[in-house]
Amino acid sequence: MTETYRVRYKNKTFSNEKVEVDGKSFVHCEFEHCIIVVETGDTDLSGCRFKHCQLLLRGNAYKIAKIITFFSGKSPLKVLDFEEPLFEKEVSDPDDKQTKGEK
Repeated sequence: MTETYRVRYKNKTFSNEKVEVDGKSFVHCEFEHCIIVVETGDTDLSGCRFKHCQLLLRGNAYKIAKIITFFSGKSPLKVLDFEEPLFEKEVSDPDDKQTKGEK
């Protein structure tokens, strides 16, 4: 239901960036080497493709993932933790890897 979102993207490619999807509509978009940030889940992702992306859950989305993990005994997805150094770092080179704790 894209008409409820003020910010809409169609056929756009996002590359090497942090994309906050809440409150936005994405139709047939492509995400490459991005960090996809979800807090409320209020988004429309229709026909999108994700290549080598990471998911960062905040707020309620993070809480729901923890509840799912509690009930299932395992994590439903590999997501970034808040302590992950990539959280605040801009994604410039996807091959430039940091180990946990480096800044």
